[in-house]
Amino acid sequence: MSRAPLSGRSGSAQLAGSASGVASGPADGVALARLAPRNPAEIAGVRQMAEASQRVAVVLAPRLGDSLLMLTIAQNLRAAGREVCVYGDYARALADWLPGLAVCPALAEAQATETLRGFDLCLQMHVDWPFSLCAYHPQALYYDGLVRVTGRGFTKLDQIVRFCHHYLGLTQATADDGMRAPEPHSWRRHPRRVVIHPTSTGAQRCWAPRHFRTLGLRLQDQGFEPCYIVSPAERPDWLWVRELGLGLPELPSLSAVAGFIHQSGWFIGNESGIGHLSSSVGVPTLSLTGRPTRTRCWLPAWSPAAFVYPKWLIGGRLRDRYWRTALTPGEVLRAFARLRAQVEEGLQPPGFLGG
Repeated sequence: MSRAPLSGRSGSAQLAGSASGVASGPADGVALARLAPRNPAEIAGVRQMAEASQRVAVVLAPRLGDSLLMLTIAQNLRAAGREVCVYGDYARALADWLPGLAVCPALAEAQATETLRGFDLCLQMHVDWPFSLCAYHPQALYYDGLVRVTGRGFTKLDQIVRFCHHYLGLTQATADDGMRAPEPHSWRRHPRRVVIHPTSTGAQRCWAPRHFRTLGLRLQDQGFEPCYIVSPAERPDWLWVRELGLGLPELPSLSAVAGFIHQSGWFIGNESGIGHLSSSVGVPTLSLTGRPTRTRCWLPAWSPAAFVYPKWLIGGRLRDRYWRTALTPGEVLRAFARLRAQVEEGLQPPGFLGG
């Protein structure tokens, strides 16, 4: 039996809004500027190649957020009738959330020539990550080689949808990444549960642990059920959470993490792939950051989302250095309250909602 799309998702990419929290999508002319080719024939040439290709391999980078974004391309190709195979360990770990999609483990470079031989087209987000495909297939496309990587006025998800439309000829492209809940009726079953993700790929991207402690206690005082999710390797550093009477579930797999978030009401965390996963499974997401320009671009955008940063701290270098402590729990709680209000009023604009 087929699974219904995840509840609560917008169904199309939305753009980060202004400081007031109002979101809007750019006009096509603006969007096209973000995809401007290096020469006038580039879009036509890429589109012709894509439209002539029936079997497509999508090779994912070893990052969760990037993988989910590229799954949007894979899903749009599938919806247009292409045979698609995805190679990536994160997608493989979420295979039970991706019904009908051929998902394989990460492609080893030593096996690339043999594995890719039967495909008409190969797609990859980054030119050399995990390795360059051009040495192993005559028709390899790199998303980063065709679009502007970062900038103002758009999210990556919106950009990817427009890439599918303009470069791949998928005129009915949407923001659907193919993720389907194994238990579709469990969406936001625990509306007061707030998933807190306090880690990321580097210390500079992580809000101060003492602030996460205060945040959890204050959320609990407000009647929420804060639960911290960390990897098994990170768990020993966060056992103190249980001593405070806060949740610290043991989740043995990425699929289990997705399921736990899917059943929760809200998500607050550092800028990370888990934030993208939260948005992908239909849960409103608040990201904490010291890099507003980058975060506005990479904001998770499958579901209602916002981000907060210490806007009073002027200058990129100062903010990079001090944001982890400068952003206060009070600012985060106010941004969370704004997000809740907009979601509960039926508004779903991602973007900056305060501080």
